[in-house]
Amino acid sequence: MRKKYSIQTYILLLFTLVVGFISIVTTFSHYTLSKSLALEATAQSFMQRSHNISKHMQISKQNVLNILNIAKINHNLYEPITFNYKHPALHDILQFISIYDDISSIYFTDKNRAIYEVLDIDEAYALPQKSSIPKQTRWIVLISKDGKTLETYLDKNQQYIGQHYLNKQINIQNRLWFQEAIVSEKPIITDFYKFQTLQEYGYTYAISLPDKQGVFAIDYTTKMLNKFLQTQKDTQDVAIFLFSATGTVLASSDKQKELDPVILHSLQQNNNEVKLHYTYNHTDYFMLYKPLGKDVFLGIKTPTKKLFAPFVKTLEQSLLFSLLAFVMTLPLIFYITNKITHPIKLLVEEKHKIKKRAFDEVHTIRTPLRELSELSHALVSMSRSISAYQNSQAELLDAIVRLIAKAIDAKSPYTGGHCARVPKVAELLLSAASKSNKEPFERFSFDSQEEKKEFEIGAWLHDCGKVTTPEYVIDKATKLETIYNRIHEIRTRFEVLWRDAEIAYLREEISRDEMIQKQQQLQDDFAFIASVNIGGEFMTQEKQSRVQAIAQQRWVRHFDDRIGLGEEETLRLRNTPSKTLPATEELLSDKQEHIIKRVGFNEEEYKQMGFKMDVPQYLYNYGEVYNLCIEKGTLTPEERYKINEHVIMSIKMLEEIPFPEHMKRVPEYAGTHHETLIGTGYPRKLTADELSIPARIMAIADIFEALTASDRPYKKAKTLSEALRIMSFMVKDKHIDADLFELFVKEKIYLQYGKNYLKKEQIDEIDEEQILS
Repeated sequence: MRKKYSIQTYILLLFTLVVGFISIVTTFSHYTLSKSLALEATAQSFMQRSHNISKHMQISKQNVLNILNIAKINHNLYEPITFNYKHPALHDILQFISIYDDISSIYFTDKNRAIYEVLDIDEAYALPQKSSIPKQTRWIVLISKDGKTLETYLDKNQQYIGQHYLNKQINIQNRLWFQEAIVSEKPIITDFYKFQTLQEYGYTYAISLPDKQGVFAIDYTTKMLNKFLQTQKDTQDVAIFLFSATGTVLASSDKQKELDPVILHSLQQNNNEVKLHYTYNHTDYFMLYKPLGKDVFLGIKTPTKKLFAPFVKTLEQSLLFSLLAFVMTLPLIFYITNKITHPIKLLVEEKHKIKKRAFDEVHTIRTPLRELSELSHALVSMSRSISAYQNSQAELLDAIVRLIAKAIDAKSPYTGGHCARVPKVAELLLSAASKSNKEPFERFSFDSQEEKKEFEIGAWLHDCGKVTTPEYVIDKATKLETIYNRIHEIRTRFEVLWRDAEIAYLREEISRDEMIQKQQQLQDDFAFIASVNIGGEFMTQEKQSRVQAIAQQRWVRHFDDRIGLGEEETLRLRNTPSKTLPATEELLSDKQEHIIKRVGFNEEEYKQMGFKMDVPQYLYNYGEVYNLCIEKGTLTPEERYKINEHVIMSIKMLEEIPFPEHMKRVPEYAGTHHETLIGTGYPRKLTADELSIPARIMAIADIFEALTASDRPYKKAKTLSEALRIMSFMVKDKHIDADLFELFVKEKIYLQYGKNYLKKEQIDEIDEEQILS
């Protein structure tokens, strides 16, 4: 069974859950809202940064376009390109590169497709040949024509350091941007691509010179864009980067070289503005990206842990505050719950009083709670109603019990008053045992009225099973008695034989002396049969043999014995062939129809209920010889079992009654009065260890009343001394309890009962010491 808890525990738990739930919901709602605001703020910040970056790139683009437009009208660019590094345009080119940090190199071609290029070594950090360049070099002037290339090295002050020839010519004429620029009237801008010389991503601006004499071009790298992206970071953990539609990182605030696979996968699915939450390398990220131009995207990502860190801290603080607030409100919660539960506890106590049937002790409780006050008044009203109902039911039960007892006593004039008097003896002995402080009664007592009532009902109903015992069995005074005494039927047969003797004499078949002798023998035989029928003496084997010899005499029946019968008799004769009339029959007989079969007997149920009496094969045996040969008394084994069976029927009947819990032992008290202490009693052959004190009391009460009853015409009532003497022998044979019998004698219970229920001549002097010796 599941464990039960007090209502105070549940209310405390309810308060705790409600307060805790509200605190948690409020805190997490705030946390969720804060996260939402944080994401929104991050998105807004991203939009602002993307605007800044886009604006920065537009300005840079415009600056480069301005240089292209200026270059187009710069006449110095029209001067022929020779291997002299001091070209007239050198000064202007160096100024352009110095002003705009994103420019890594500027170059132009003449009409002969010779190339003049100026590189900023500070920007060109990825040059493969950088290790062979003089350390002080800041600028490289690269001139390529006639199959040769000359590199001239200048320091930061544009002073000559040295030169170096390469046996190859740089050819840019096959490049797509060159081919487009040479024929275009407007500047052209390439897509982002990786410069082979610099190993850096960027794009090239180019414009054709007048008359298509050559092309002026600027290589624009993302190095300074990387630095600008770094300026857009508000925390170290934020990463801002440009990437292409193929996932190539073009510029990054933290030197990121490639996209996370999740971003690349998302980019393949959607190239519009996107928000992502993902995990990569065991780190959770929040990511946004949007297109900035053709196949170029701007992305920003930040670890969610860092993004939400301030809010997690706020959450922890809120939880701590909620916990402190809850702890501070505990005394108030205890006070409130006590105000609610205290009257409930009082109501529970009142309920226990009702459970114990202490109805007079139930009273109302004071409480400011209207519902509990109403419940209290309802409990009081209910207890009064239950008390009244219980009293009426108890009176009804008592009346029914006494009615059953009286009906049983009235059923047989030979046991009248037995069921009413046994409880009187039992209650006197029970009271004495409850009050005694001597062993073995010092721990025995019937304190409550319910226990006493339970025992009283058991005593009143101890013979209730006798309602199932036929009267002719209970009252059987002679061996041949059934519903009537069959000695009359047998006497008639003797009368027939008497007449047959006279007829034989008159027919001169026998002499007068033979007739007188035969008739005298009939008189003697009938007198013997009649005396045997009384059953007062022990039936010796000699007497049984004489009965059997008398039974063999023959007489002639001239009338049909199959007519005028009831249905049951007819059924019993169905397997017995009818004799042809006149029929010769024995004077006394045991016929097949005399045997009544036992039907409906369930042996398994019988054993399960613990009954151990030997059950005869047949229900009854009415055989005339069989009954006349009963060795002692007037009852056959079948009839003896039927009488003893009344205890079994008492137990069965009482166990079928749904007694309340406080009357569960009624069947025990009613069904053990024929048990002994050594297992020779019936119906369950119980022993001393299995018999309670009340059960032993019932045995003594039943025996004492039976011995002293004066309303049984078949026996003479015993005096007190005779009854106690017989019972003392039963103590020695361990049929009844010695301690209870001693209490019965010493407390003079026999005398208390005798003064009220026995005749004066039955009350004689008792030598208690002799009785108990």
